[in-house]
Formats: sequence, C-alpha cells, structure tokens
Amino acid sequence: MLYKDKIILSVIFLGLSILIFFRLEKTLSFPDQSWSLIEGEKIKITSEIVQKFEADHNGLTRIKILFGNSDVSPGGTFDFKIYDENCQDIIREINLDITSLDSGNTTDFVFPKISDSKNKIFCLKLSYEQKKGGKKANVFINENRMVQNKFFSINGEEKASQSLSMRPAYRNENLWQDSVELNQRMSQYKPLFLKHYFLSIIIFGFIILSILLVAILII
Repeated sequence: MLYKDKIILSVIFLGLSILIFFRLEKTLSFPDQSWSLIEGEKIKITSEIVQKFEADHNGLTRIKILFGNSDVSPGGTFDFKIYDENCQDIIREINLDITSLDSGNTTDFVFPKISDSKNKIFCLKLSYEQKKGGKKANVFINENRMVQNKFFSINGEEKASQSLSMRPAYRNENLWQDSVELNQRMSQYKPLFLKHYFLSIIIFGFIILSILLVAILII
C-alpha cells in the first residue's frame, strides 16, 4: 500500500472514530425507570397537553413519550416546551416534524441539559399541528400516583392521578461521570470479567490498540 493511501485510510479511520464518539456523547442519557412507559388510555391531541412533574436529578436533557398508532400522514409538527413551575417562562423549546406515529414506538424530545433541575417542578406543554389533509396525533396516558407527578391535563381537561406515558432522562456534570454511571448500570447485567476495573482495562486497551493500528497503517 502506498504511503499516501495509508494516510488517507488513517484519516478516514480517525474521522469515523471521532464521529462515533461524539454521536455517543450527544445521545447518552440515563432514563428514570420509575416513570412507566406503558400503553394506557389512548387520546387524540386536539389542543394541548400540560404535564407538571418534579425532576429527581440534575441534568434533565430528554423526555421520551409513548404515542399511540396515528394515521397522521402527510405528517405535522410537535411543539414541545418546558416552562418553569408556573408555566410562565419558557426554559426549553423544540419543534419536531413527523410523518408517522406507530403504536408502541416512543418519540424522544432531546434538549440542552438543565444542569440544576433536581427537585424542581417543570411544566411541560405539548401540542400538535397537522399538515393539510392530516389527522390528529394520539398519545397514551396512564394512572400515575407518584409524588413526582404534580398535574396533568389534556385538551383542557384535568386528569387527576394520571400522567403522560413518559420518561425523563438525565445527564451528569461531565463525560467521566456519565461513563461511571453507564458502567454501573451495565454492571447489573454483565459477568464479573466485564465489571468495574475490568471494563475500564478493556476500554483503555481498545483505545491503545486503535492508536497502534493507525500507527501501523502509516508506517
């Protein structure tokens, strides 16, 4: 292999590795499993959903919502907003375009993390605007008596002791803490040789071998 070809191959390899790393870093978050993502009552969104909830951790960065099967073609736009407790000041806002909603599938609303979210109450508002000829979207709601579930209404009707079928997710202060928590969560399902320091050694060894491989390709 020519030296020039080796350089090109090495650059491609490093580029792909960097893209994979940043993709993982961007999407990594840890869901709060105490919130149930189950198919309860299915209701059409005709106006607006209001969901107040208390965050259990700092770093709120994602909310996963379970929608019901909806014939929304040719699609529409979700308007997702997070306000303060009084539903007055917008903290985060996302507009998400969709073309279909299948029953049993979840939709992620990802936003820049709210670093100081722990023990704070947030007001989530969600509405859907369909394109001409489309239909309304369906969402699942279910019974939820958790203390974190503060208030829920859909299409202007309050639903006591119920909530969206949703699940908040959080991130830590930095990537190292994210890696530690990821290791801890994965350790519940891994054999001994893939836990704690063993896993760190494997990851570190993989990085070293990758660097050596690039060096060998260049030589």
